[in-house]
Amino acid sequence: MVRKFKAGQRCSENFDYCGMLSAGKKAKLSDGEKKLRKLFDSFEDVNYHSESAPLWDAIKLLEINKKSLANKKIKKFNKLCAKSKKEVC
Repeated sequence: MVRKFKAGQRCSENFDYCGMLSAGKKAKLSDGEKKLRKLFDSFEDVNYHSESAPLWDAIKLLEINKKSLANKKIKKFNKLCAKSKKEVC
């Protein structure tokens, strides 16, 4: 049985890949750096490196208060998650 995805969740036999991609599709800057970092960690732990790259960029841009650029990166991340979700789920 699949456990419902929660940001920060690590890879397991019952990992909710579709839930993770849904969370990525809905992620926004207002979620905050801490939650976005947990989401990034989950993506990295299950080897979704291509999808997580723009999320990492967005987090780093938030750290230096470049919100406009970070927003562009998060939107790219959302699109990649939506694309992967169509392919996987």
